[in-house]
Amino acid sequence: MLRGFIAWFESYLSRTGVVGLTKGALGILAFGGALSAVVGDSSAKAGAVVAVLAATLGLILLLVASRSEWQRRSQVRDRLLVRYLETLDQDYCGGWRLTRWIEKHVIEGNGDSTVFVTVHAVVTREVLHFYRFQMGAGWNQPVQARKGIAVQVRSLMLDGIGGARCDLTEHWRDDGKLEVWVHFPSPVHRGNEFRIFIETWWPGRSKPLVKDRVPDEFCVVVKPPLEAFEYTIVLPQDEEAFCDPIGFRADNPDFLLVAQSNGSGRQEVRLAGRDVSLAGRVGVRLDLKKKVLP
Repeated sequence: MLRGFIAWFESYLSRTGVVGLTKGALGILAFGGALSAVVGDSSAKAGAVVAVLAATLGLILLLVASRSEWQRRSQVRDRLLVRYLETLDQDYCGGWRLTRWIEKHVIEGNGDSTVFVTVHAVVTREVLHFYRFQMGAGWNQPVQARKGIAVQVRSLMLDGIGGARCDLTEHWRDDGKLEVWVHFPSPVHRGNEFRIFIETWWPGRSKPLVKDRVPDEFCVVVKPPLEAFEYTIVLPQDEEAFCDPIGFRADNPDFLLVAQSNGSGRQEVRLAGRDVSLAGRVGVRLDLKKKVLP
């Protein structure tokens, strides 16, 4: 019997470590102290209260230490995963050719933004397991503010089929951009097209534009040939903006840049292009008009 207990104890210790053993001991101490506080005499009750408090504090400290350790391990795993994904991406030179990019920013009066992106691309390598994209706020947003950002990627609905979410790996780059790796549930083979829908909730994304009245740029890095390109920015209620083209001339017949009111009375700045042959950053620079006081 003793030999069996020792074998079980060694197995338990190997699974939980010293921290787990200490948690168990503190738990027993807390239970014993609570029991003494109920059925013991006055001196026993006083000592039991101290024991319970000490055990509870110990458990809290251990939980904090355990949580920090798991966070550290998770960060190490995420960093290694991103390194290997980047290596694979470099070795295979991307592996896809973008055919359609449709993006829409809906900006609220406090500077929060919801961003919708539809991506169509054709696989150019033998098989593709993931797709990578980057996005940023365009300004040095505080690290604390990034915690509220939420990204969701789904397959694009086609004839009523699709729409399931994809697994993601997110990584903040040193330049302040969020890099997202979209892992396909099954590999996509050469010549086939993948279509995904990206939805991002980004608190404070356009705060400098809306609150500080500082011009902001909305751009996408494109590579020809690109069959269709659309970029729409919906301004907050009662706001209007001046806009300048980025990456193309205003008289370029391949692009159309317009600002008009939508059905809800908010101004939309829309840039559209077909059979885009330009390479590099393409988009618009916005500057909100000053409000005239009554």
